[in-house]
Amino acid sequence: MSDGVDQHDFGAVSGGPDSAGSLPGRRVAKNYLAPGERRRLFLLVMPAGLVLMLALGWVERTWFPRGQSEPRPAQVDTRLDAVNGPRPQADELVIEGDPAPLDDQPAALLSASLESLSHVRDATFFRESDNDAWLQTWNTLRETGLAALRRARPHEVGFSELFGQPRSFRGRLVRMRGTFHRLEKVGAPANNYSINDFWQGWMEPMGGPASPVVVQCLRLPEGMPSGMQIDEPVEIVGYFFKNYAYNATDTIRVAPLIMTLEPIWTPKPQAADSPLGASGGMTLVMLATMAALVAATWLGISRGGRPAVGRATTDPDGLDESLANVKLFSIEESLRELARGGDAAAPPPTREPGS
Repeated sequence: MSDGVDQHDFGAVSGGPDSAGSLPGRRVAKNYLAPGERRRLFLLVMPAGLVLMLALGWVERTWFPRGQSEPRPAQVDTRLDAVNGPRPQADELVIEGDPAPLDDQPAALLSASLESLSHVRDATFFRESDNDAWLQTWNTLRETGLAALRRARPHEVGFSELFGQPRSFRGRLVRMRGTFHRLEKVGAPANNYSINDFWQGWMEPMGGPASPVVVQCLRLPEGMPSGMQIDEPVEIVGYFFKNYAYNATDTIRVAPLIMTLEPIWTPKPQAADSPLGASGGMTLVMLATMAALVAATWLGISRGGRPAVGRATTDPDGLDESLANVKLFSIEESLRELARGGDAAAPPPTREPGS
């Protein structure tokens, strides 16, 4: 019987070593701290992360827009039929009664005489009976001047107040803020006040509703644009005249009419023209931010893989390099080495005398 270990016994126990000198069927663990592995993970995860961030940004802008959290004011029905009731049919005759007298107010606070203002009718087009009060109002505006009008402490009003209480505000000084969306010059009827033309604007009142207020003025501030499609914020200090009927695209509607000497215009700051819209600009900012983040991350990974200043370059950088000089044995090789060591340590056999 031999003192060594039989080769067949080892083969039966271990199944034989693999070509890498490691245990058969066992995977080598990856070192995720190694520079190469970090770069691989970066290139694997970062593109998917960028796509996800862009998709979430698009969903937020599309389905959750900002700036619309405040409720819109209730829309006012400005149709003439809703104000005055159904219009008469072809064979019907409507006889208007005498206008009710206006509330007693100091004549100095009104834009025209009380008698001329009493002939103004609401929810109508411009009529001949409106001429006297209309021309007197222009004359009052020119004689007073814009500076004096602003010092007079006008009433702060909104659309609903003028539309719902026209008689209470007729000929009184009011103030309203809004945005001009349309402004054009109109010829004036023949008169003795040297008024040949005036400006008529359509203003969206601040705070709503989305119904226009008609503003008539004698002049415009220097540099103020005009036209059929404008967007200019203004403040109006002038006299309320009437609820004016006009032909809208769908039907005849009614709008408050304010007369002023000149609108108070605050020019909007000029923004640099950009080929990209607001959403395009936001997308560009997001892409620039992501690109900077990617560059910073890549730079950090690249610098992290370099040896630090003053550190020996022979020091191992990763787990694979640290184990490069270590000889690994499988169980079979370890037992074989033990067998060889036992044979070398055993003394050679000696013959006994007489054998």
